[in-house]
Amino acid sequence: MRVLYDSNVLIRYLAGDETAKDLVDKVVSGEWEGYITGTIASEVVYVYLRLSLGVSRYELRGLITRQDDRVKSLLEEDVKPLLTLFDLVMVEADLDELLDIIENHGLLPNDALIAAAALKQGIGTIATFDEDFKRVPWLKVVP
Repeated sequence: MRVLYDSNVLIRYLAGDETAKDLVDKVVSGEWEGYITGTIASEVVYVYLRLSLGVSRYELRGLITRQDDRVKSLLEEDVKPLLTLFDLVMVEADLDELLDIIENHGLLPNDALIAAAALKQGIGTIATFDEDFKRVPWLKVVP
C-alpha cells in the first residue's frame, strides 16, 4: 500500500510516540511504501529542530547560519535517517488547484499542498494525526 506520511507522524516518531513508531515500522518492514513531500520534509526539520533545541525561529536561524554542531548532529543522527526511509514526491499544484482545495476542504495551505500531491501521485492513504485530512475525499486517513 502506498502511504503519504504527514509531518506530525514523523515528529511524534522522533519524540518516541509508540503509535507513530508503529506507523513508521510499516515502511521499515516493507508492508507499506512510504512517501513524503518537500513540504512535509521541511516541516519535520523545522519543528524538530525548534523543539529539540528549545529555541525561537530567530534563534534557530542563527544556529543554522553559524552551522552549530547541535543542528548538524540532530540532522545527521535523527532527521536524515528517518526521512531517507521515504520516497520524496515533488508535486507542484497550480494556484487554482491550491485555492480550490483550501476553500472546498477547509485545509491550511501546507495541508492543501500535501493533499494535492497525494491526488497527483495517486496516493490514496495518508498517515496523520491531523483530523482535517478526513475532509479530503480522495484520502483515507490512518491510524
